[in-house]
Amino acid sequence: MSLDPWVALEAQRRRRSWRQWPWGPIALGMALLSLSGTFFIFMLVGAAMRPPGDGAHVDLKPYVIALALAELVTVSAGVIASVLAWRLNRGKVTAALALVLLSLWVGTLLHDLF
Repeated sequence: MSLDPWVALEAQRRRRSWRQWPWGPIALGMALLSLSGTFFIFMLVGAAMRPPGDGAHVDLKPYVIALALAELVTVSAGVIASVLAWRLNRGKVTAALALVLLSLWVGTLLHDLF
């Protein structure tokens, strides 16, 4: 290990570079990506509504599971990015907007379960 302070400073910058990311816009992007799952949900609901005796049967369970996992990942990433934006002062307004959108969307998703 070198005793040169410039080398140590550069190594510290490389380690902490994620702190300088714009976490607020990242959180808002994740929230909007999660909300885009609405269109896929509507498409799956529309595909499930077939007249009886149609004969064209498609198993939608794998698609529903994949969509649920994708929603879980994007909502979790949005919440984590919002918390990071709030704590690191990197876009508090967009982080708050992202949290509002995510809470509304999760509330809508979980409304029928309870």
